[in-house]
Amino acid sequence: MQLERLLKNPLHVTAQLWQHVWLQVGVVVAVSMAAGMIVSRDLPVWLLFGGIAGIVVVAIAFIKPEYVAATLLVIHWGNIHDVLIKYHGIPSVVKLMVALLTVVLLARRFLSERPRGLVSDPVIWWMLAYLVVGATGLWFARDTDAVMSRLVDTAKDCVIAGLIFNLLITRQAFERAVWGLLIVGAALSALTVYQEMTKTYDNNYWGFAQAAVRQISTTMDDRARAFGTVNDPNYFGQLLLVLVPLAVWAALNGRTWRGKSFGLASLLLLLAAIGLTFSRGAYLGTVIVLGVYAMYLRLDARYVLILPLIGALLYVAPPEFRARFGTLYEVLPGNSAGAYADGSIQGRTVKAEIALTMAADHPIFGVGRGNYRLHYRDYINEIEGAGSNTERDAHSLYLEVAAEQGMIGLAIFIGLLATVWGRLRKAELLFNAADDHRMAALAVAVKVGFLGYLVTSLFLHGAYGYMLWLQVGMAVALVVIAQREAAERAEQAVKVSR
Repeated sequence: MQLERLLKNPLHVTAQLWQHVWLQVGVVVAVSMAAGMIVSRDLPVWLLFGGIAGIVVVAIAFIKPEYVAATLLVIHWGNIHDVLIKYHGIPSVVKLMVALLTVVLLARRFLSERPRGLVSDPVIWWMLAYLVVGATGLWFARDTDAVMSRLVDTAKDCVIAGLIFNLLITRQAFERAVWGLLIVGAALSALTVYQEMTKTYDNNYWGFAQAAVRQISTTMDDRARAFGTVNDPNYFGQLLLVLVPLAVWAALNGRTWRGKSFGLASLLLLLAAIGLTFSRGAYLGTVIVLGVYAMYLRLDARYVLILPLIGALLYVAPPEFRARFGTLYEVLPGNSAGAYADGSIQGRTVKAEIALTMAADHPIFGVGRGNYRLHYRDYINEIEGAGSNTERDAHSLYLEVAAEQGMIGLAIFIGLLATVWGRLRKAELLFNAADDHRMAALAVAVKVGFLGYLVTSLFLHGAYGYMLWLQVGMAVALVVIAQREAAERAEQAVKVSR
């Protein structure tokens, strides 16, 4: 009964409970005992602060779960939890938040006096179909452990996406999540820019600004490239690129001049950090994202004012940036060189050809999820001669899906992406129908960011697949918000007409 009262009127019940002296004394005693144990046993200090923060998060989760869902989205997107685990020995906060939010969601569904139904959306069926077709590899794949590992990871990502679109269902919470994403993106970008300005590449800044020397071009020496919080500059560029249209939205639609200024500053920092990844896919994706977004904005004269700022950013960019971008000419049709001079492009071409051959040899269900690397060794031995134990990835999400899950898996995957795109379009139309152009513009920004992810995925496999599923969760959450507000307006109109 107490839980039902808490779920029904959490703020009032919490305030009533806190008035009891026994509760106040209990909290003080518990915190004091925890602090004493940590100090006396020389345990990490973060345990104390983590315990206190955990109590606060649990309370917020039952009172305002949408805020915890927004925090989960932000932390997971920035890969912050991985840095905390790897560099600071802190347990996964994402797992703890997922477990907590799952309990909250189930409690609201089955224990509340007014139970709330779970969100039903066409995207969910595509998600389930993708999991099912991936599971078929357990019957025939050479390495079933790899299949199971990928399935478990995808299932976890789908659960997180489900939590997001079941709990992040108010426009206030969704906007806070967007601002949170921009804060994380701007902070990571600022660290990357500072690292470049000070040339402190050997300092990873607590794991949030990783960097390593990588190839730039055949005409220029190798140099440090920004990794951020992930283990590859290309994926860091992809992570930041999705946030670029959100920064443009914030700069144009911020409610105050501070919000607009922060949006503009975030945009410039994101673009600078993307440049320092020296990721050609991210460069190409940035051009496409900004171009498509400009078409959505219909090139209003005031938006052209941002071009000089971007031009200034390009002017002060390192010469390696221009050299790296210039290597893209090798992939254009009609390249007179006849062969790729860039070793990276050569390698990716071979991997793409092997993926296509693998898909042709196993056209129905593929070779099984996570098994491209294992089969790659056989195919490369046929090309270069026996003896190679090299394992490589497909370096293209779409070719990876085709090779590992066949044409059936690829068709379902494309159907999932198309449905997500359609849901974002639906949200845009619903907001426009209500003359809510600010939220409609946000739906467009999320959609264009999703396009940026799809473009860069042409050159990257699914190593950090959580980025896709978080965007799926955001897309469904946005259309749920739009549909619920439309239903509320229709209900209000009926009451008024009576």
